[in-house]
Amino acid sequence: MEQFLNFLLDDEKSAVKGKKMTFNKGENLKLESTDGQTNYVFGISEGIIAVNQDMSILEFLGPNQFLGLTTDKRSKLYGEVLSKAATVWKFNLQDVLMAVSNSKNGLQLYNEYMVGAYDRLTKKISIMKLNKQNRLHLSLRMIGSSFAEKTADGSVVRLPECFTKKALASYTGIKASTLTNILKKLHEGGQIIYSRRVLLINL
Repeated sequence: MEQFLNFLLDDEKSAVKGKKMTFNKGENLKLESTDGQTNYVFGISEGIIAVNQDMSILEFLGPNQFLGLTTDKRSKLYGEVLSKAATVWKFNLQDVLMAVSNSKNGLQLYNEYMVGAYDRLTKKISIMKLNKQNRLHLSLRMIGSSFAEKTADGSVVRLPECFTKKALASYTGIKASTLTNILKKLHEGGQIIYSRRVLLINL
């Protein structure tokens, strides 16, 4: 949510000190300091980041979304850069919460962001209850609605190459070998266009 990130970066409104950082593909974003005393929030300016817990991807985040707002010390989440690079703003979580509590506008923006995060979570929970083919198909559509690139044919969108089969398998809980077979079935059914390096999703 661009307005919330801009609010945090506005010295006159929030007084939150952010550090602009660039990470490369495969690098991790840790949500707490090495001594465990400080928690961090990352506001994403550019790039795509996977939210990981243990060995599983819980969610994908992109520009104007935040890593670390919806977590607690028990979750042990971390971010992993999927795109070639990612530019983020690193904040102290305590500073963010203080800024939000001291501003009516900040509180409203924070609430709107959290409602959106909750909606995404409940939608994924519903999708994960489906059989594997429907689970993958609807997951692709949900990911596509946020990250897909437009094509000359307005009826389909293209999923960025950073959404590999490995990443999709981790996100959906479907084994990579099974996922490949389901992709082929969805292709044969006309729901997607799938080849070795291209994944197009019908809208």
